[in-house]
Amino acid sequence: MTFYAHSRPGTDKSQWQELRTHLEDVAALAEHFAPERWKAYARLAGLWHDAGKYQLAFQRHIESDSEASNEGAEGRRVQHAIVGAAHALRNGMDLLPVALAVQAHHGRLKNFGLLEDAIHNVGAVLLQDAKRDGLPQDLLEAVLPQLPPGSEDPLYLALATRFLFSSLVDADSLNTEAWERNEERAADFEPIGMLAAHVESACKKTSQEALARNDSPLNRMRAEVMRQCLNSASLTPGAFTLTVPTGGGKTLSGLAFALRHAELNGHQRVIFVAPYTSILEQTVRIFRKVLGNRNVVEHHSNIDPDEETDRNRQACENWDAPVIVTTSVQLFETLYANDKRRCRKLHRIGRSVIFLDEVQTFPEHLLRPIHSALDLLTGQFGASVVHSTATQPRLMLRNKKDQATAQVPREIVPDYARHFPVIADRFRMEVLGDVKTPISLDELTAAVGRHQRVLAIVHRRQEAEELARALGPECLHLSARMCAEHRSAVLSEVRGRLERGERCQLVATQLVEAGVDLDFPVVFRALAGLETLAQAAGRCNREMRLAEPGRFIVFRAPSKPPAKSLQRGLEESLDFFRKGLPDLADPDIFAKYTKLLLSNLGQDGTDTPQVLAHERELNFPEVAARFRMIEDSGQPVFADYGDAWERVRELRAPNGVSRQAFRRLQRYTVSLQPQEIARLQKLGVLEPLLYRQDESKPNTSWVVKQKFVGVYDARFGFGWQGGERLEPEDLIL
Repeated sequence: MTFYAHSRPGTDKSQWQELRTHLEDVAALAEHFAPERWKAYARLAGLWHDAGKYQLAFQRHIESDSEASNEGAEGRRVQHAIVGAAHALRNGMDLLPVALAVQAHHGRLKNFGLLEDAIHNVGAVLLQDAKRDGLPQDLLEAVLPQLPPGSEDPLYLALATRFLFSSLVDADSLNTEAWERNEERAADFEPIGMLAAHVESACKKTSQEALARNDSPLNRMRAEVMRQCLNSASLTPGAFTLTVPTGGGKTLSGLAFALRHAELNGHQRVIFVAPYTSILEQTVRIFRKVLGNRNVVEHHSNIDPDEETDRNRQACENWDAPVIVTTSVQLFETLYANDKRRCRKLHRIGRSVIFLDEVQTFPEHLLRPIHSALDLLTGQFGASVVHSTATQPRLMLRNKKDQATAQVPREIVPDYARHFPVIADRFRMEVLGDVKTPISLDELTAAVGRHQRVLAIVHRRQEAEELARALGPECLHLSARMCAEHRSAVLSEVRGRLERGERCQLVATQLVEAGVDLDFPVVFRALAGLETLAQAAGRCNREMRLAEPGRFIVFRAPSKPPAKSLQRGLEESLDFFRKGLPDLADPDIFAKYTKLLLSNLGQDGTDTPQVLAHERELNFPEVAARFRMIEDSGQPVFADYGDAWERVRELRAPNGVSRQAFRRLQRYTVSLQPQEIARLQKLGVLEPLLYRQDESKPNTSWVVKQKFVGVYDARFGFGWQGGERLEPEDLIL
């Protein structure tokens, strides 16, 4: 009897995918994807992941339902993943990572403590059924590998299990896709070495042109940073810091280091990680200009389809390009995730150069889990990690349990301190009023309104919208309530006005203060942590074109910062201000500030959700629930902005669900909270991005119905209150 992995009901069985072929092909591909020390395990996971499909009950099921293989709703599935997991555990606890990955390959990694009985009982019975029905004995026989050195560390074992899971899920999805389409996916990317040459050529040209126009200390510093980045590219892989003053050209210089370092050390890709989508958007624009669109993938929103079909699995993001630009939320929540959609791309992170931009923005309450994962990536999975910022915190958060995997980072620009005097006269700091006393919105409006070209950065979206309204209709506004495409349009308008010397007042939240190339003569910033103030000050006289230093004006905002960590930063900064105005051009001040800040937290304060305790227990669901870079990050809603609806229609077309279709929608998404979505649903202005076949399960992505004027504002996006400030009479169809 011939057994099949996937069917096309209504067709001759000669067009179905044979099970043995599927297992062997997935095993080979998973082995290729897996880290070097875990390749033998990945091969076993591939061979055994669909062993349960040898059940005759399963074969009968897929004759009428091609999606039965996905173990979907209870009424339309025959369990098969647990069969391979049961066989793995019969061979001993050394194969626990294989059992966990196989059992989860259509869903989520489970808590082994709760799963063990099901594997040993239900799985064992179904394994016997599969053997009786035709599971080949030779498929079950294998030379069993020993656990790699270091696997006694449960943190290493947990991350390695995710890597196995990722390798298996991606291999399974790609093999199914190739069978369905009768062709392998084309890899239309240039080699890493060629990309490195593109960047170096662009940097050299830019540097020469800048020096020819103005042989200034700033341009000479940028050229020197570039030279040192290229010199350091030959260093052995591991952990690095890159400390460059704001405006020092670290984005392209850092990319040049990363690509050349990747080529010299056999890394497969560069992953550029930004804390805010505003930085990501600018970075993507720069990278694509130099490297070409096809070589750079932008990924910041979880908009993969959440209904389990083969085509939907194929559409999930797997980071297969040589340059990935993503957010810190995407990267770190992937490292601690347990579901197949997030974990699918995880194996691509190994053997990569990970460039972490603006590392001072890492949330304090997760610093130990973040650094634990980074240490494992460099120590066990062949990655190089670059901690990049102008305000380097130089964190060494280690306790005795963490010491085994810790690495001391090497500085890419060894003499970084000599570059900071170049920017010492970029601006002069002032205080509006008294930093101990909040000012009113009216006072702030009057102070900002006196300036023709000015940037004001406030804590909260409400304050940003209210200040922009108070300053008048010509005042521009930026916040995370606007989709990426909208923000890019506003930033383009800002730069155009500044270049033409026109009136340009911009009010924004903190998303513009780090990594966004804006150059204002006057910048107002609500008092916050020192590193935050320094980043905001970097938007003041950035190119040092003014005859006099720019004006950087600090004020005490009417409200507190939105996050507790930002509130702690504000309080710590007050101690510095009591001694006078702090020198934000001193690179060593930020390490002192961070040390004081974290000393008040203690070790427990840098892992308040107790992520690592549950990670050591291999409790994958609990870890995924507790590790949240942003609390209550909400659900994606697609704005009716620009050509968003053309892209929605493309996605909804027959066979339109694809990775490229989702990538094209990235720039139109805004994250809204459940109560906001509920309000907009009550107003009747939202519809699901993709309609589910199983209506009992909730949708997780929404789109504003086309042509409902008033939901997404042309100036403020969804606004600080979202649907709460809308009434039915405000809407125009």
